[in-house]
Amino acid sequence: MHYDAHTTVDDTTLQRALATFKQTLHDRGLRLSTVREAIARVALRYDGHFEVNDLMRALRAANVQDAHLATVYRTLPLLVESGLIQPTLLSSSERHFYEPAFERKHHDHLICTSCGRVVEFEFEAFEVLQRDIAERYGFELTAHFHELLGRCASCRAAASR
Repeated sequence: MHYDAHTTVDDTTLQRALATFKQTLHDRGLRLSTVREAIARVALRYDGHFEVNDLMRALRAANVQDAHLATVYRTLPLLVESGLIQPTLLSSSERHFYEPAFERKHHDHLICTSCGRVVEFEFEAFEVLQRDIAERYGFELTAHFHELLGRCASCRAAASR
């Protein structure tokens, strides 16, 4: 998959995120171990959407030897609960993706059904329209996901050759 996303987290934001994570862990009677912190750092600095195996590869590349698959699986829900990452629905796949979320603005996705390219975008008119629709039908929105599926320019060009 190719991602058009810019999710770089600066050091100051990373420290705020880790403090938030530490507080969540403390509230649950857990501690911020070096392995949990390393998993949080790598997840927060991941550029784009990732699966557990992507995160494992990134942890190995960062030379985090103690991050076992079971530890990562146990840590992911804690990262979600803390608001550091969020599960991401990508209907072009049945796989489970996550993406960094700490202090990031809400965004939606364009997904190429040919090559899997994912483009993140923000469009205020969508946000206004969904709030209006929810209000009209008496709903209070708690979450939403917008995905626009199609074929990117590169795939269309390749198909026309």
